Amino acid sequence: MFLLRREYRDGAERPEIVFLHAEVYMDGTEGAPACRTTQVVVPTAEPGRRAAHVSIPEPPKGGRVLVRYRFSAVLDGREWYSPAYRAEVPSGDLISDLYRVPEEEGGNLAPAPGRGFFRLVLPTAEGERPAGTIRFGFGAMRKKPSPALCRAAVDAGNGPAPVIEIPETLSVLKNRPMPYFLYHLSGDGELRADKIACARITMTDPAGDVVSARLVWGDPAWRAVNMSPMEAKGFPAGKLSAAEEFFSEDVEEFRSGRVEALSSIPKPRVFEAFVYGASGSRVEYCFQAVVRRADGGSEVLWRNREGGGNWSVVL
Repeated sequence: MFLLRREYRDGAERPEIVFLHAEVYMDGTEGAPACRTTQVVVPTAEPGRRAAHVSIPEPPKGGRVLVRYRFSAVLDGREWYSPAYRAEVPSGDLISDLYRVPEEEGGNLAPAPGRGFFRLVLPTAEGERPAGTIRFGFGAMRKKPSPALCRAAVDAGNGPAPVIEIPETLSVLKNRPMPYFLYHLSGDGELRADKIACARITMTDPAGDVVSARLVWGDPAWRAVNMSPMEAKGFPAGKLSAAEEFFSEDVEEFRSGRVEALSSIPKPRVFEAFVYGASGSRVEYCFQAVVRRADGGSEVLWRNREGGGNWSVVL
């Protein structure tokens, strides 16, 4: 597997948050995407620069992988979208931006259909030194723990614990993500297992003026930041669903269609999404709501806990 680094430069006005929206096409052409991802583009050590990494499967022999992506940024209630960009792998122009994550036996397990990945600070045990090469992988709850499940490797250097990308879930039962185990082996050679659990988070819209809602969440130190589109309960699946917003050709036209579709859902409306992490860990979160104005335009508003700060949940 490869990680493709994409960079965003803030410019004169520093955005409150920046997202990267990417589609990966395995045959090098824009047919049906093999996967989609939306990530928070996080600040780097260099002021004014942010970066995110898109996971890319190993290209087929003699073939290419095409990544089509664009950025969006939020500042003072305004949301701006960049033009669409393209990157082809392999390409000599991308050598400095490609990082290989070594994987054994064909790589790790894929997420359940319709689910994606999230970013997590590798959970370490008390006294464990998260340094050097760390192997990690996933297994269903019924799987017998084995070092053979740790199919990927990451170089943590001298620490701290690395941020890794893992599936939201490996299976779903009645639309509920099922827990599974994340295994890892650090330099001390001891196999460690962490149950990956989830929590359902809701946001209520009494006035019915929210067009779309986003859940921004991560660990308490915000080293691993995630954004999940929230869907209104009862909203029909299809081209106007929340996950389609960032990949629509005309965002305002998309939002107009959602307003009409949402009108059939009684108020107060409830938007929902899941957060994920190691069982027993704490996740912090807040909301971002796209609200339709009276003039037909849109405004992006933050929703935090009363008095300021974020909400939190223990998994």
